Amino acid sequence: MGNLRGLSVFIFLTLVVFTTARPKSGPNQKCKSGPVDLVFLIDSSRSVRPHEFETMRKFLIDILNTLDIGLDTTRVGVVQYSSQVRSEFSLKTHSKLENMVKAIDEIVPLAQGTMTGLAIRYLMNEAFSPGQGDRPKVPNVAVIVTDGRPQDRVAEVAAEARERGIEIYAVGVARADMTSLRAMASPPFEDHVFLVERFDLIYQFGLQFQDKLCGIDLCLESEHGCEHLCESSPGSYTCHCLPGYRLNADGKTCSAIDLCAEGKHNCQQICISSPGSFTCDCNQGYHLNDDKKTCSPIDLCAEEKHGCEQVCVYMGPGIFTCDCNEGYRLNVDKKSCAPIDLCTEGKHDCEQVCVYSGPGIFTCDCNEGYRLNGDEKTCSPIDLCAEEKHDCQQVCVYSGPGIFTCDCNKGYRLNADEKTCTPIDLCAEGKHGCEQVCVYMGPGIFTCGCNEGYRLNVDEKTCTPIDLCAEGKHGCEQVCVYSGPGIFTCDCNEGYRLNGDKKTCSPIDLCAEGKHDCEQVCVNMGPGIFTCDCNKGYRLNEDEKSCSAIDLCAEGKHDCEQICISAPGVFTCDCNKGFKLNRDKRTCTNMDMCNTVKHGCDYQCVNTPGSYHCICPEGQLLQDDGKTCGTCKSANIDLVLLIDGSKSVRPQNFELVKKFVNQVVDSLDVSAHGTRVGLVQYSSRVRTEFPLNMYHTAEDIKAAVMKVDYMEKGTMTGLALKHMLEYSFSEAEGARPASRNIPRIGLVFTDGRSQDDISEYAKKAKEAGITMYAVGVGKAVEDELREIASDPVEKHFYYTTDFSAINTIADNLKLNVCPAESLREVEVKDPCACENLVEFQQATMNRLDQFTQKHIL
Repeated sequence: MGNLRGLSVFIFLTLVVFTTARPKSGPNQKCKSGPVDLVFLIDSSRSVRPHEFETMRKFLIDILNTLDIGLDTTRVGVVQYSSQVRSEFSLKTHSKLENMVKAIDEIVPLAQGTMTGLAIRYLMNEAFSPGQGDRPKVPNVAVIVTDGRPQDRVAEVAAEARERGIEIYAVGVARADMTSLRAMASPPFEDHVFLVERFDLIYQFGLQFQDKLCGIDLCLESEHGCEHLCESSPGSYTCHCLPGYRLNADGKTCSAIDLCAEGKHNCQQICISSPGSFTCDCNQGYHLNDDKKTCSPIDLCAEEKHGCEQVCVYMGPGIFTCDCNEGYRLNVDKKSCAPIDLCTEGKHDCEQVCVYSGPGIFTCDCNEGYRLNGDEKTCSPIDLCAEEKHDCQQVCVYSGPGIFTCDCNKGYRLNADEKTCTPIDLCAEGKHGCEQVCVYMGPGIFTCGCNEGYRLNVDEKTCTPIDLCAEGKHGCEQVCVYSGPGIFTCDCNEGYRLNGDKKTCSPIDLCAEGKHDCEQVCVNMGPGIFTCDCNKGYRLNEDEKSCSAIDLCAEGKHDCEQICISAPGVFTCDCNKGFKLNRDKRTCTNMDMCNTVKHGCDYQCVNTPGSYHCICPEGQLLQDDGKTCGTCKSANIDLVLLIDGSKSVRPQNFELVKKFVNQVVDSLDVSAHGTRVGLVQYSSRVRTEFPLNMYHTAEDIKAAVMKVDYMEKGTMTGLALKHMLEYSFSEAEGARPASRNIPRIGLVFTDGRSQDDISEYAKKAKEAGITMYAVGVGKAVEDELREIASDPVEKHFYYTTDFSAINTIADNLKLNVCPAESLREVEVKDPCACENLVEFQQATMNRLDQFTQKHIL
């Protein structure tokens, strides 16, 4: 075992020394260590950032470059783990260095949790197995590289692995936990446990071991004068300093780096310096927070660091006093409490007995034969006879408090139990002659009776059965049913139901009870009978149950000139687009404005029914004035669109929303290095349709938009804003780093009131530097739109009553990135002013005409 440990130490020192890949040593120099089976277990949890994983990848490749790789020399396997374990290649997979390097370059991080214990068990049971290339009598060495605390237990499985002869080295980086590293590593810990602040410092492990492994060491054979570390190279050496020190100008001595003195710290209260590092501390009465920088007052009571037996009273940072619960008093030690016994101390007002019921609590009781009065303090003697709390059959005789004796009436005798009495009973003795029942009337006296439902005959001995229905002695409102001697039940005629009194009857109203199958109106026709009818505007179908709406438009029973709008039994008239309804509410008049007004179109005026609009030549856009033409190319932005997919939007309008999105995309310079676009749909839940980094051309984005499925259900706008802030603008989903100052723009499109609160995440989005636009249609709430929109609100808020006009909003929506528009003031127009309504209609018809000419004509 000693030889195995020595060889394993030698192997690891070889690994950590050559992670520096120093040019002076030469790429072809290999440290000969003898046969060894070496497996790297690397942490690829989501806490390992991409650039850190690349550093770890280079760390592995640099180590391989120093090893004598071969099936008969050093075999190497690589396993990565997070919430699961995946073998990248086993001990027998590769025998050549270049194949291993290629496999390491192709590793894709798992990016999940940190199940280190699970990974060690895989290492023990699978990686070091004959089937995976493990050789008998060849040392097994494992190097675990991790940056965090394990999410499962590692001590037991690591101990089991070490017992099987696996030598484990634990390399911790940044957020790694020293306790967990020591639990995994083989002893001695100073040779097997390493912890550094960041990934790019792993090379420091090898400096002190290089000269022992790779030949002549000038540092040992000459007086180099290095104060800390001497690094040999062929024919020369270089001085280095330990971490936290910097090399002085003489190239040999080192000076400690005092970050506290240099003011390079962020401690709130106290900075404690160590070479090249610092730790923060707090004033008395405060403790260091988890961020290891700021301080919070110590509440010894809340932290249960007080020693009080019952109650701790907070008096200030690090200060407290002890108190006791009700019924206890504080002892002289000012910490513990003693229960108060009021009975023992005579501090009660009980007449007879005081009963201790707990600290500071007592109840009064009485001696035997007495009862506690209503004042719960005094006692009264108990007369069990007067209270009838005795078991005497006939006579109770009071004998003192709580005491009695039994006696019998005249003609009775007391039985041996001294409680009951026995009469002289002629019935019991069979001396009566009754047919059914002998009734004892007293000592020596009886009368005859009959069973229930029978009547005693005139001989006062025999009995006759009673028919209450036949005798009319029943009280039934409708039907009496004979059930036996003296017994009957009541019933009701058809269409009636027996009431709760079991005698009277009530008519059954099937309509009122909902026991019918009428679609609209149930008409009660008598007890148990109904017919169906319909509401006004509907007629009863042939099944005499369901109803159909009377469609006067479909039946031609109207006098509308153009459009008939039906409602059950009634109708209203309307006109085709470009016509207006006349005062008779029936006929329509055409509107034609292009040739009768001064339109001022820069390029061309186009007539439309009832209005006109201006259009521009191909490659130019109609400007905000609705008349002039110009061009605008968007700047580079990260744009995420949140579109409302709730049930109120309706499928046909959702198609218009998708066209609106594509119209916005048409105005952008989309590319991987230009503008990026992401799309999120929300209803009662939120779904990312595609992130910012999925598509890099406008054509791909527009094709993906048209494939989006309509979600329906609710309107959780606040949840969508939260999703946008936390996920859509993350670098993982394609948002470019904030340091690059690429504008982040969010556009919310909705048609109704949100069913959750939007305030919190609308505010957080703007605080995060996201420029928010709000576009509302139909029943969208203006106050909510304004709360979502960035300042100035008028520049970032748009609304229209009709889905058919949203393409005009897309034309006017510049997303604050068109240089010509963003440098001038934006005129905030009154949307209700007549001239602006006309301008809105003109712009809308312009886009419709362009769309028709391009895609239809």
